[in-house]
Amino acid sequence: MDYITAALDDNGFDYTPVARERFSASLPDGGAAPLTLITPTDGEAFNWFYHVNARDGSSFDLATDGVWVSEAYARHQGAKVGDTITLDNAAGERHELSIAGFYECYLTNYEAVIGPGAYASIFGTAPEPNQMLIDTGDKSFDELERELTGTEGLSQLQDHKTIMHGNFDSFSSVSQAVVMIYLALSILMAIVVLLNLNVMFIDEKKRELIVLMINGFTVKQARRYIYQDTIVLTIVGIVIGLIVGAVMGSVSVACVEPISASFLKGIDPVAIVAAIVASSILSFIMSSVALRRIPRFNLTDINRF
Repeated sequence: MDYITAALDDNGFDYTPVARERFSASLPDGGAAPLTLITPTDGEAFNWFYHVNARDGSSFDLATDGVWVSEAYARHQGAKVGDTITLDNAAGERHELSIAGFYECYLTNYEAVIGPGAYASIFGTAPEPNQMLIDTGDKSFDELERELTGTEGLSQLQDHKTIMHGNFDSFSSVSQAVVMIYLALSILMAIVVLLNLNVMFIDEKKRELIVLMINGFTVKQARRYIYQDTIVLTIVGIVIGLIVGAVMGSVSVACVEPISASFLKGIDPVAIVAAIVASSILSFIMSSVALRRIPRFNLTDINRF
């Protein structure tokens, strides 16, 4: 590590060493899932590279006796602060750690952070740094790779940010394709349903419309009479649709969410505005198409009712 730190210092990179280990975490349902345990050696420097934002708003403290776990573990496994999490290493050794808290983590894997003191107490040995968290600053990852390649003790360089974005993009591309298919089908169904409903609605109001026109109402006024009902029904439909859509959206995200990840399920104001505008425009267009029947009404048709 000395040669690596010297090379980083010479090139002006900020860094902090950590011990990063892979374990198998025993799940409450009897299964197991991979978990990455990170142990910093310099708490102040570590906080600059790896932000541990406690889910409950409490302050993160590496001096605690327990381990801080990514919130996906709490969400999917029903764990609470004070519970025990069991970790197995490659040698078959089992270690039980008390959960000190949960923090926000939107990576697609379980991660946990533990202080060096707690690590030594649980594992019986001081943590040995095996990785460096590096801030490239104004330089690119390629520049970092060129300047450090060939340094003694360096095994591998990884652009962790790019890898995580790549994993997310590959997952989201599939999800977006599914969403677009459902959206296209929804629009097609909405066009057919709205058009049929508007035609049926006008047919039901045909007698009233003919009576209005007999009493001096113009076609424009008759259309305005239908538009009033259409606007009210559209507003009611939008309100109900937003409520049901928010619930179904949350359920859909929960269904595709892997047990090792915690996706955001908040409501996007932009999506709400877009949905309201699109629904209003679609309703207006379908109403306008259906209302083209009114000028063709024959006033003598009133005798058929």
